[in-house]
Amino acid sequence: MNPAQTLAAPPAPAPGSPTASSAKKRGAFQASRLVAPGTLALILIVFSVLSPVFFSAGNLVGILGQVALLALVAIGLTLVVRAGGIDLSIGVALDLGALASAWLIHDGYRAWVAVAGGLLFALAVGLVNALLIVVLRIPAFLATLSVWFVGTSVQQLLTSGGAPIYLSAPLVPDGFAVIGRGYFLDVDAAVINAASIAVAVALLLGITRYGRKLTMAGEQPSAAKISGLRINALITSAYLLCAVIAGFAGVVLAARSNGYVPGSGQAYLMDAIGAVFIGATISRYGRVSVGGTLIGVVIFGLLDNGLNLIGLSFFWQDLARGLVLLAILLAAVVLGRSKGQPATGIFALLRTAQRQAQSTTVKGSTRQ
Repeated sequence: MNPAQTLAAPPAPAPGSPTASSAKKRGAFQASRLVAPGTLALILIVFSVLSPVFFSAGNLVGILGQVALLALVAIGLTLVVRAGGIDLSIGVALDLGALASAWLIHDGYRAWVAVAGGLLFALAVGLVNALLIVVLRIPAFLATLSVWFVGTSVQQLLTSGGAPIYLSAPLVPDGFAVIGRGYFLDVDAAVINAASIAVAVALLLGITRYGRKLTMAGEQPSAAKISGLRINALITSAYLLCAVIAGFAGVVLAARSNGYVPGSGQAYLMDAIGAVFIGATISRYGRVSVGGTLIGVVIFGLLDNGLNLIGLSFFWQDLARGLVLLAILLAAVVLGRSKGQPATGIFALLRTAQRQAQSTTVKGSTRQ
């Protein structure tokens, strides 16, 4: 079999036999794909009525700046989930990127050295994840959870028990400050950075051979192996790219806040996972994508901003996020079943992760 022919287009998960009726069902329009965009529109309408400031141009632009870091983290996670994995240590990669860059700036190094140092520290997280998952065959959930714990302790050790690093604004090089606090044509630099990474990753997954290979490795690992694809190399690259993007988010955070606070990256983990899964509901096959992930990110950003504007206590905001996420996923599942397609949408994504974990377990037992 010629691998080039196999990779002509991203394969769709095939939950059942490829009969004419099932193909017709897969081609039919699914109302479940409108749940996330509909929720986005509903949030805009509700908070526009409750707060006259919400729909103003200044507020909406401000929201983009607020969710830029979450967007970067979620985009990195999208790569890993597309490859059939999960990364619970992505917050550690962000933290180490912020720690290294802030540390180097504090010690008087140039901006490019600080950026490179932050990316290298984050890359180390991706390398450890790849070693545990690809070489040692530990399931991704457990491997990245372990790295999360270890990475959190490493931060405490490197900062003498979790002491923050504060940077004096006059001593921060302009080349570093502009990464997080600069503006170009009145657009926040953090938004520009996030948009640039989003476009690059979307093109990488959507139109390149690498993206097609990564999709096949994540959704149909057995077929990918038969086709001669280097699955281990593809999965490794996904974790490395995810860590580097998270590390870049850490650099942006350090430049934006003029410092580093241990554990600050953990705040983005759950929202990033939620945004990725919300985005998967807009796909017929439950396939995560950069566009879908960004819709999930914007939903969380609008929700947080709207709740703040109407004066709802901060302690209720996590409850609101959880309820919105649950409502979107439940609606997608119910509408998918009503169309007679229980194997598509979010179910397909969960099945892909389950197949990947089973494949890893089988390979590990074979080696023993």
